[in-house]
Amino acid sequence: MTKSRKKIVYDSQGNEYVLTGKVGEGGQGMVCSTDRPGTLVKIINTKDKAKIDKAIRQIQWIGQQNISDLNMALPKIAITRPKQGYVMELMDGLISLQEVLEQSFNDLQDNESTEQYLLTGGLARRTKLLLEIATTLSELHSRGYAYGDLSPANIFVSQRVEDSQVWFIDCDNICFNEREGSTHLFTPGYGAPEVVRNEKNVNSLTDAWSFSVIAFELLTHQHPYKGLHVEDGEPEIVEQQAFEGQLPWVYDSYDDSNESVGGIPLSLVANSQMAELFKRCFEEGKPNPLLRPSLSQWRKVLQQAVDQTLDCQHCRHQFFYQESNKVQTCSFCDQEAEPGSFIVFEQVIVEEGDNTQFYSLNNRRILNKDGTLSFSSAPYGTELWNQTGSLLNINWKEDKLHLQPINHATVLIHKGDSDLKFTREKRIALSNSTTKNPYYFSAWQPSAIEDDEHLLLIQSYRWRFV
Repeated sequence: MTKSRKKIVYDSQGNEYVLTGKVGEGGQGMVCSTDRPGTLVKIINTKDKAKIDKAIRQIQWIGQQNISDLNMALPKIAITRPKQGYVMELMDGLISLQEVLEQSFNDLQDNESTEQYLLTGGLARRTKLLLEIATTLSELHSRGYAYGDLSPANIFVSQRVEDSQVWFIDCDNICFNEREGSTHLFTPGYGAPEVVRNEKNVNSLTDAWSFSVIAFELLTHQHPYKGLHVEDGEPEIVEQQAFEGQLPWVYDSYDDSNESVGGIPLSLVANSQMAELFKRCFEEGKPNPLLRPSLSQWRKVLQQAVDQTLDCQHCRHQFFYQESNKVQTCSFCDQEAEPGSFIVFEQVIVEEGDNTQFYSLNNRRILNKDGTLSFSSAPYGTELWNQTGSLLNINWKEDKLHLQPINHATVLIHKGDSDLKFTREKRIALSNSTTKNPYYFSAWQPSAIEDDEHLLLIQSYRWRFV
């Protein structure tokens, strides 16, 4: 870009923005980086006054909605010359999910290597990123909105692989659950079949389709509909057929004519619950959008997946814990997990009495060696768990667990006939816990307790480990 090619744009207050590069481009316009840190500009790519006026009204409407607390780079001020658009703010240190995909996809395709898959965070980070995406979209949907044009180019994530921050850009397509009018917005490859066929407008169910495609691509590095049939056919024709829902997906239960021919096998990067959601979306949910898993369902399954990820000490990949297997085996290298490399935490409910009983809730979380887990006081897997802040961090260092109460919490540890309450860090030697005599713990905020009955209820939900 040069100055003569309108490199500089101005907002409604006369502030100047130098466009320094293209971040992404869609049917409605182009998103550009600027000379201002943490500031992006979207330029509307039409000269049609009616379309421009409609876009401006949409931008103004979004600014009035109750979504400013979500991780979304919402329009801040209008760009008025020489073209129309708007300014949005985005934290530094983020890159597009598209860039993450391309880095590891190219390595897999060119070198038949998963090294970049590992260097960009591996399975563990990808699952965390998907959880963050699902969490934001689930909350957006719960308020009656749909995102509209979901794609990897519109999702930004932490550049540091140690972090899993997620932000959405290009949010001017957010609308009420079913967009009014005749606009059918989608990015090729990510639009739901009914939107691609121009039969339906965007809504939470089309968002669910787009999310499932992104999740499948991020995990497997293949598109769920670009299989054998697409690879052998005329690209422009068969891809359109695939995107319109005329072809089976690559793991279809009844039709293998478009079977998977590349990428990472789904069995390596998805547990059974995740695989079932993909099947529901791409098989049953293709002709009937109502059968697609919602983002809240994805959120629950991904939270469990994040909490049940094991580190492989042999190949450095991660894999999912299998409750039914006595020995845990890495799906990438087929090596067994080393003894003492992880701890299983199981949530139970306690029934106090002459003979205290502990009943499993079948909720399990994994702590890998040298890792950290956070716990709250709520039942795991419920909306309360999502809404309640952390009260206890457990860090595994050498042969001890460091239990650190946070946010002014009190922690109760139970083992055998003894109880111990504490509000400061407590260290526990792992050798002191056995299958027959495990540790149980619960945590709460004294300031949040209403009465003794409330406290007993909180303490009845405990986690145990051996």
